[in-house]
Amino acid sequence: MSRYFQRSKRNLFSFRLFTKTLAIGLSLTFAHSMMAPAFAQSGSPALTQTPDTGLVLPINPKTGKATTETTAKRDTPHKASSQNDPYRIFMVVWRGCENACQGFQDYFRNNRIPITMTIRNAERDKTRLPDFVNEIKQQKPDLVVTWGTSVTLGILGTYDSKTPEAHIGNEIPSVFMIVSQPVDAKVIPDFSGSGRNITGTSYLVPEATQLRAARSYLSYDKLGVIYNPKEKNSMVNVGRLRDLARTESFTLIEAPILLDSQGNPRPESIPNRVQLVKDQGADLIYQGPDSFLNVNRDRLTGAALDIGLPVFAAGENPVRTSQALMGVINRYYTVGQLTAHKAKQILVDHVAAESIPIEAPKRFSYMINMKAALKLKLFPPMSLLKFAEVIED
Repeated sequence: MSRYFQRSKRNLFSFRLFTKTLAIGLSLTFAHSMMAPAFAQSGSPALTQTPDTGLVLPINPKTGKATTETTAKRDTPHKASSQNDPYRIFMVVWRGCENACQGFQDYFRNNRIPITMTIRNAERDKTRLPDFVNEIKQQKPDLVVTWGTSVTLGILGTYDSKTPEAHIGNEIPSVFMIVSQPVDAKVIPDFSGSGRNITGTSYLVPEATQLRAARSYLSYDKLGVIYNPKEKNSMVNVGRLRDLARTESFTLIEAPILLDSQGNPRPESIPNRVQLVKDQGADLIYQGPDSFLNVNRDRLTGAALDIGLPVFAAGENPVRTSQALMGVINRYYTVGQLTAHKAKQILVDHVAAESIPIEAPKRFSYMINMKAALKLKLFPPMSLLKFAEVIED
């Protein structure tokens, strides 16, 4: 590590007191290379928190299991249909109803738009998706929402799918979210439009932007990446890192998670993978958009911290709720609200899904985990604290 970032223990605690004062009221804002439309402008209802309007949310946010019926009060300025019925939305999630799912629902509550939702949780099991496809075809909801790459591919398929009957088809409009690489995964041909009855949102900050932002904190010559080889989005992400290794002048050290005899990733192999990249000289571990590693983020970041190796994350949770040192991210809740805004365009404004561009939130966030910084004895430069969100709990 660069000697510049090593400090004495006394300075560490002095710095911590300084950041507590400086961080008050700061909002972490980097301009995203992909700008969202009027949704992100000042005063936009998608970002406005309003009092509860009667939307019932009985879904268990930890499990996302079972059918969730959510209905707003009828004294709203919107009409769901000519009969004033609520819009029927069918959502399929990968690992329970988390922040993006909650942000999606809150958008309709805050904007007083009546909805009835059915939420199905795949529980990280692709074999459940065909049953959900059949259920959607039977229910014929007004809109389908998919969360994550695996769910989106299972429910909507690729634009050049050879087996369209295995997916829901084009009769029902759909919106996807938390798909890290929608073009590479062939969900869409490009971000200007899908060419079919779907639209969606992008959430991953471009890898090149992430890596350059990491270097604004600390220098590195060798970057370790640990990933689940069974996830399409992870493989696409690693491919991008291989390309960037040449243009951004670093050596990429790859350590795929070991698989068991059934071909499933083994959580207990994570510390071994961390030690492997450390032994090969990695200065920093990159935790990409990997659902398996997000679930097992404590294993990864804890093992890295124990051997003095910082983790840079592409997602919010490893920094906010675990021990990753830093991350450049789009918040899931904000992505959920932007996705709901696109759903509203389809349901209320009657805009064709295929004509709605796929976009990301206007701003992204630079997050720093101060506890990890203290343990690693790595100070963030003062310049970062002008806009970085410092996590201390």
